[in-house]
Amino acid sequence: MTKQVGVLADIHSNFTSFKTVVEYMEKRGITEFILLGDYVSDTTDTRETLDYLYELIEKYDVKLLRGNREDYQLDHRRVLRGEKEGPEWLYNSASGNLQYTYDLLTDKDLDFFESLPISFLYETDGYPSITCCHGSPNNSRELMQLEGDNTKEWLKKIDTDYMIAGHTHYQGELEFEGKHYFNTGSTGIAIGHPGIAQCFILHGKDASEPDGPSWEAEFLNLPYDVDYVVDEIYEKGLMEKGLWFICNNIYTLKTGKDFTPEVVQKAMELQEIETGKPVNWPHVDEKYFEESAAFWGIPDYRTRNR
Repeated sequence: MTKQVGVLADIHSNFTSFKTVVEYMEKRGITEFILLGDYVSDTTDTRETLDYLYELIEKYDVKLLRGNREDYQLDHRRVLRGEKEGPEWLYNSASGNLQYTYDLLTDKDLDFFESLPISFLYETDGYPSITCCHGSPNNSRELMQLEGDNTKEWLKKIDTDYMIAGHTHYQGELEFEGKHYFNTGSTGIAIGHPGIAQCFILHGKDASEPDGPSWEAEFLNLPYDVDYVVDEIYEKGLMEKGLWFICNNIYTLKTGKDFTPEVVQKAMELQEIETGKPVNWPHVDEKYFEESAAFWGIPDYRTRNR
């Protein structure tokens, strides 16, 4: 007997790629899904993504957790409510992308994020249990790369023989000391695979199989209309709100090359060197983002004809 579960993560408000994945899996007869967080930010269609997600939850058996992008939005609400210390976001290259997303969220959305765990144990009769997380089992921001020492340490620590995660935007699997780690890659902004929505199907084999119960991952790389997603960044005003950070996102969507942390870190370093003062994020001057983008080879997409 074989069980099928669709697994995806890191949609990043890319409704176009999200819908592509779900429709493909529906054609494959999948009615159970595991979603591993980072549903929002970085592209425009936050509202469409979440509405489609709510419909999916009503229609199928869907198990979810929250990613670091949802954590950022929840922390921002706490700051605005006076429940937590922290900077307010600005419409600039440092935080404009996050603020754009926040403006599209309702209290219902944020309450939904808050209801989700950052990890859970997937259990179903007759099949091995699976540790599910976005980053790592106790930190939504931890990167578990396929050959990372921390990834191997987590495989030693967990009580299950299987672990699945997202967050890295790199798809693949690792077998270590008899345990298995599967990473979805990114449905919305795949590194190294422009115009491709990444995900996988878990195929479960039960005790009737010669080798006993097990899981195998069928990794999928599905093409979607990335040009439409880029056009929407201009049409829906995200470019003018997020500027150089969004230039970086377009560069990743178009080429698969990603400098997301580097472009921010370099801009802050350049400002600190020139001013001699520590940088209070998100108060980073745009000229340093422009210099950082040039350093990393990110084109100026701030106007559509470039």
